[in-house]
Amino acid sequence: MKDLKPIIKSLLHSKMAPLLIILQVAVTFTILVNSIYLMVEKHADINNPSGLAEESLFSFQMSINGEDMDEKVANLYRDLESIRALESVAEVTTVSSIPLSHRGGGFEIRLDPNESGYITKAAFFTGGHQIIETMELNLIAGEGFSLIDEGVMSTFLADRAVGIVITKALAQELYPEDWHKALGKTVYLNQSPQTIRGIVEHMVGPWSFWPQKNNNVIYPTIFIMGDMNVLVKAHKGQREKSMRDVVELLMQDPSRYIDELKSMSELKETAYQAQNAAYTTLQAVILGLSLITMLGVFGQARFTVLKRRKQIGTMRALGASRVEIIRYFTLENAFITACGIAIGVILTILANNLIVEHFALSPVPVPYIIYGGVIIFIAGLVAVIQPSIKASNVSPAEATRSV
Repeated sequence: MKDLKPIIKSLLHSKMAPLLIILQVAVTFTILVNSIYLMVEKHADINNPSGLAEESLFSFQMSINGEDMDEKVANLYRDLESIRALESVAEVTTVSSIPLSHRGGGFEIRLDPNESGYITKAAFFTGGHQIIETMELNLIAGEGFSLIDEGVMSTFLADRAVGIVITKALAQELYPEDWHKALGKTVYLNQSPQTIRGIVEHMVGPWSFWPQKNNNVIYPTIFIMGDMNVLVKAHKGQREKSMRDVVELLMQDPSRYIDELKSMSELKETAYQAQNAAYTTLQAVILGLSLITMLGVFGQARFTVLKRRKQIGTMRALGASRVEIIRYFTLENAFITACGIAIGVILTILANNLIVEHFALSPVPVPYIIYGGVIIFIAGLVAVIQPSIKASNVSPAEATRSV
């Protein structure tokens, strides 16, 4: 472009102001790109599919009576049958871990019991044989459980070789080349061997903040604890009524207590509270950075117009039109912004390498660098519109005035 050479000469003449804007744009770009990437990851995290019938499920803890193990088991089964008989209840089961409750346990997963390390970790869900139906999980391979598979235990172990159902996410970690290969294979939960008899599509674990929250194992055994976790699936549209019905039924026993009665929607909202706050904060950071960049470019362009009124007047006197003046200043600030973005790309790559190395995060994908560049460039163009129009209105008579 014919204007580019005089623009570069002009910028070299007044080095400090353009240099400060370039540095501001570069630093802003670096922070902006990483903020956009983190915001998108938070959004994906919050909207991670649970795989559960969220609108129908609720959970609670309840005490069980009994002097010994046999009496406790008998009383528990009686309570579960009473709950299942309620008209508003579709299904019920006990669970050792409640999804998104931030309470639960898990195991290290191995394919070889003799290997010193482990492939990954997974949360461990025990419960009655109806656990998959109660959660309304989508079984995409293999088979689920039947009454004959159900057992009872008082120690958190997986020592009954009845087989397990795992999530697709866990199957993909075990067999990255083809998750279908996991079906029928033997895995070791710590050191306990279990055959994978089924795979469900999605299921969120107890901890929303855990990187492996989609790695879950389901085991058809009722784990007897001091306070039992119970998961209830209500009939469609009857969750609130079902919650009232269950409480009314169980509280007929004066020695009973119930705690942590929450719908799955409430559990999800509470679990992702921190992620939602971080998402909102990142939105504010991105908006703030865009505005700061716009203000910086606006201030630089306005200062340039005020400082070079006589030069602009000379250009007008030599026949430059208003459109050409607007084009000149728009191009000048576009050039400054582009230089800042170019330096920002380098800083972003360097900063991201440090983040990946020290915090074990995934690198920022190239598209985010492009998106950040587009946002900063558009913000710069918008900011320069008013000063450019002001410059185009400078009269040719300014050329004859003394400074």
